[in-house]
Formats: sequence, C-alpha cells, structure tokens
Amino acid sequence: MTENDQLKQDLDYIATAARRRARPAGVPAIFFLWAAIIAVGFPLVDFGQHLPRIFGAYWLVAGFGGGALSWWLGERDARRSGINDRELGRRYGLHWGIGGLAYLLTMLPLLLERVPPRQGGAGFLFTTGLLYALAGVHLERSLLWAGLLMLAAYALLTAFALPYTWTIAGVVIAVALAWAGLAARRARAQGGRA
Repeated sequence: MTENDQLKQDLDYIATAARRRARPAGVPAIFFLWAAIIAVGFPLVDFGQHLPRIFGAYWLVAGFGGGALSWWLGERDARRSGINDRELGRRYGLHWGIGGLAYLLTMLPLLLERVPPRQGGAGFLFTTGLLYALAGVHLERSLLWAGLLMLAAYALLTAFALPYTWTIAGVVIAVALAWAGLAARRARAQGGRA
C-alpha cells in the first residue's frame, strides 16, 4: 500500500468515526425517482384491473430498474461528495438486499395461487411499508413517514373495500417521498446532514 493510499484510508476512517452519529439526509434524486415510480404504479392497480399483466410487468421493470438506478444514484452521490463510508454503504446494501428477498417471498403466495391478486398486492404494500419504516429508523429519518403511510394504506386496504384506495395511497406516498426529497435537498444546502 502506498503512502497516499494509507493516508486516504486513515482520513476515511477518521471522517467515518466523526460522522458515526450523524444520519444521512438522503439522495434527493432517489426520493424523486421513487415518488414518480409509485405515483404511476399504484394507480395501475385500480385502473389496470382488466390488464393485470401491465401492472405486474410495470413493477417487475420499475422495481428492479428503480433499484439499480437508486444504487447508481447513491454511488454517484458518494463520489461527488468525496465521502467513502463503506460501512454505511454495506448497511444500505444489506437493508435493500434483504428487502429484495422479502419481495420475492411476498410474491410466493401469488405464484402458488394461494391468495387472490388484490390481497397479494396488499402484501407488497405491507412489505414496502415495513422496509421504508425500518430504513427511516436505521438509515434516513425521512423514510420513516413514507413507511408509516404505506402501513396505514395497507391497513385501509385490508380492512375496507374502498374505491381507488391504491391510487390514493400512491399519491399520498409519492407526496411524502417528494417531501423527503425536498427536505434532503434543503439539508444539503444548509451544510449536510439531517
């Protein structure tokens, strides 16, 4: 290891230790990306009932594509800011990687045709709400509110047969994520972390 590499590694260690208690504000572009994905995808459940393959295909592409794009946006943001916090990156990767596994497990009852599609869709909302709420507790505080809104929408979907519940839930969650994106942008403009 060269002297410069050692110095960089030492400085990364010191910076990470100094930021250990700070909570990242988040990457605004990722919040806006998922606000848009959800604003389009949730209403597809209400309005695409006659074409269930559309919302299934949409979420397959948007889920994996949005995840990959989120990873790229996060990496780009880290490079631009000059912050190399590998431990935090591993936490993000582990959290959302386990989330991907949870989505596959949530899909299992649908694939085995053990639950009707509407109930199976609600299961995805529960999984997503839990992932976002826990990310809000452990990673970025602003995700907590979006997660709690998703869990409340899940409760409404499960308890009542309201019309356009998915559309209303999608709009509310998209607004919460856009708000989180604006809050992250404001926190960054003020010098850093939320």
